[in-house]
Amino acid sequence: MEEKTFSKKLIQLRKKFHLTQQELADQLHVSNKTISRWETNEGYPDIDLLVDIAEFFHVSIDYLLKDHEDFKELDKFDLISYIPWMISLLGILTYYIFNKLSIPFIFSFIVYYFIIRFSYQFLTKYTDRKNGKTLVKLNTISSFFVVQSLTAQILLIFVMMSITGQIFIIGDYNVNFSDYASQFSTPIVLSYLVGAIYAFIHYKGHMTDEYCQNIKNSNKISS
Repeated sequence: MEEKTFSKKLIQLRKKFHLTQQELADQLHVSNKTISRWETNEGYPDIDLLVDIAEFFHVSIDYLLKDHEDFKELDKFDLISYIPWMISLLGILTYYIFNKLSIPFIFSFIVYYFIIRFSYQFLTKYTDRKNGKTLVKLNTISSFFVVQSLTAQILLIFVMMSITGQIFIIGDYNVNFSDYASQFSTPIVLSYLVGAIYAFIHYKGHMTDEYCQNIKNSNKISS
């Protein structure tokens, strides 16, 4: 074992995860003095503890013991942790593109909904979940605008039907909206209210999920 390499990596990983020596010791079921000895080259973990340390920090044992100055493995894992954000942004983009293409807005919302669900599933299964709270906030903001848009379209259809006596589904209503400003103001305001309620429910519901708990708890190693 490269003693200095291991101690250096352990210090860097502990600080990266914002842990004190005591907090890391609690996760590994050892004393804080043991962590201190490892970080000062006065002692080293056995193979079983090395496996636990590698699992906890989501790195390989090879990474812990060898001097990788470029930190490629850690960078790769960091990149994966941002993929849920990309999936979430894809969901938002898909919804608005579908709307521009005059694809039925209910279908657009269903596609958006399942993409957002997948972003949470990916976060839980393939990352260390450290970006869980940020992902929830991003999805909360997007859900507000998407639900507001969906609700507005539905309500405006009913308004247009009551004004013209015609049945509308999607697309150009062929009506001068400025002539009916008073009729449109109420559904627009209501759509923002519905969007805000949905976003609030989304936020409160997901912030209590496991991936939004403290990283110290979500990474905890079973005894």
